[in-house]
Amino acid sequence: MNRNTLAVAALIAGVLAAPLLGNHARAEGPSTSTALLALAGQAEAGNRDVRAAELYREAHEVDPYDPAPLSALGSLALRNGETDEAAAFFRAVLAIDPRHDDARHGLADALLDLDRAVEALALYDALLAQDAADHRAWNGKGLALDLAGRNDEAQLAYRAALALSPGNDGTRANLEVSRSLAAAPAESPASQAGVTLALNDGAAPLPVQPVSARRNP
Repeated sequence: MNRNTLAVAALIAGVLAAPLLGNHARAEGPSTSTALLALAGQAEAGNRDVRAAELYREAHEVDPYDPAPLSALGSLALRNGETDEAAAFFRAVLAIDPRHDDARHGLADALLDLDRAVEALALYDALLAQDAADHRAWNGKGLALDLAGRNDEAQLAYRAALALSPGNDGTRANLEVSRSLAAAPAESPASQAGVTLALNDGAAPLPVQPVSARRNP
């Protein structure tokens, strides 16, 4: 990776030009990226999001090509409903590290919020091609397919996610909503077993079509 490309530098500079969750003020105290990230994490855990954003930005200033502060800023923005900003931060991460999984997941979630499902589904496909056992990607794909009215395909995606993470209440709730929308019959044990078998056989991700999207935990 060439860290000196003008494209990457310009993208990051553009992302950080706008304030996030308040005005940026330089932090007092530790000036290493690791220390600043630790302080930012503590601030975020204490629901002090403005302070966390300030610290993440300063950590970025210390090492502009470390994807960690940018990814954290993206997650913080997404959690606070700043979806456009979140997408921009995640794109900046991917300009540095195109295979950064958290950024790809985050960008896909942001794109769903922005009703840009075709792009989101392309990211889910890339994640599933890399790891067919990625339950988050299966759940995200289910959301997009559901909103397209393709409930049967969405339910297959949710079942794939549940086969990998049986205790995930959010995915199970998504499946129940999908069944209600489609007036589908109750899930049978055989259908769940079939999904598990398909995953073990390395089945390819579901095909996709343009859709409108929403997010759900």
